[in-house]
Amino acid sequence: MEKIEYLNKLIDDFNNFHKITLPLCAAENILSDFCKLPLSSNLQEHYIMGSEYSYSNKNNFIGSDYLLPFYQMISQECNLLFNAKYTDARTFTGMNCLTTLLMSLTNIGDKLLILGDEWGGHASVKEVCKRLGLEIYFLPYDFSNFDIDYEAANKLIVQHNIKYILLAPSDLQFIMDVYKFNLDSTVLLYDISQIMGLIAGKCVKSPLDYSDNIVIFGGTHKTFPGPASGLIMTNNISIHNKLDSQINPKYLRNTQMHQKVCLLYALIEMEYFGIEYAHNIIDISNILSLKLCEKHDFYIPQKEGKYSQTHQIFIYLPHKITEVFYNNALTLGITLNSKYKRLFNDSGIRLGTQTIARYRWNDEYTLDNIASILSDLRYEVIDKQKIKKLMDKLPDKIINYTFNHEIKTENL
Repeated sequence: MEKIEYLNKLIDDFNNFHKITLPLCAAENILSDFCKLPLSSNLQEHYIMGSEYSYSNKNNFIGSDYLLPFYQMISQECNLLFNAKYTDARTFTGMNCLTTLLMSLTNIGDKLLILGDEWGGHASVKEVCKRLGLEIYFLPYDFSNFDIDYEAANKLIVQHNIKYILLAPSDLQFIMDVYKFNLDSTVLLYDISQIMGLIAGKCVKSPLDYSDNIVIFGGTHKTFPGPASGLIMTNNISIHNKLDSQINPKYLRNTQMHQKVCLLYALIEMEYFGIEYAHNIIDISNILSLKLCEKHDFYIPQKEGKYSQTHQIFIYLPHKITEVFYNNALTLGITLNSKYKRLFNDSGIRLGTQTIARYRWNDEYTLDNIASILSDLRYEVIDKQKIKKLMDKLPDKIINYTFNHEIKTENL
């Protein structure tokens, strides 16, 4: 009983902390009660081998045919939201998605172009590629435009006979013009984890519309408010066939079906509410940025008259002030990230608006309060009680862009 009491305390501590936080972490989102319904089912206890495209009862688990329709519905939803002909939802997270994708498609010695850490690339990509025996080159970057130098990149593709471009931006304030890549004989593997919800919400064009030599993939819990799962999509039948034959059962066995059905619920939720939600994310990013700059003298870079085309806001700060800002946020329960790289002019803060957009904290009064809270974090000596009072004035954390409580699945 003592262990159970301790476990209950750990859960209570976690829940109590998140009740009072100001959630501005760009990497996290929240699940609705609707999407959580499958997580308490017994779906997780059962196996299915193969995907909807290669499923066979032979040498499979008896009863797995009852799981197959969930895969089929996921594909139908992804066709609707992402214009994807072929979808694979068997992976577990964004990183598991990336490693499984590389293991399934590449061979030792293949040449890849990747996005460097300094320009917002995912920090794990280089190490994973090296571990798999891949030869990597770094994508040239145009800092003034916050995007790839596509002319230089296309020259590298030809010069080094690049087989794959692995584009995995973790820090992404402005949408990349990936249609400018020369993909005649090169495949773009594009990690859309950060902008998946914005694509589903029709704020960002699906990269699959640009070329058949594109695979989009990523984690489903950032701007897309789903579970921690993975999603791979392409319109290329050859690439799809290769993936389909490799992923399961070679690299994955139990695909955690409760998570897959939870993902399906989130896809359906985004079908109905995604457009309004995605637009609200970007609107809040720009309104909050404007307040931070005009009322509180922060510097946030702009492009084409916008502070952000995504959920992310980059605040440039001197190194010392960045440290102070982050430590104050840590003390007060304000979730965000500090960054020390060229993309942030060497140091700064990354904010994400996808969670507060889900709470629909988009009124002037609330955003003024948030801007005032953030303004005070840069000072070494702060009035914590003043900040806590401002945080207490924030609205209740009510999840929007979801189905009401009357819609539920009785059989789960």
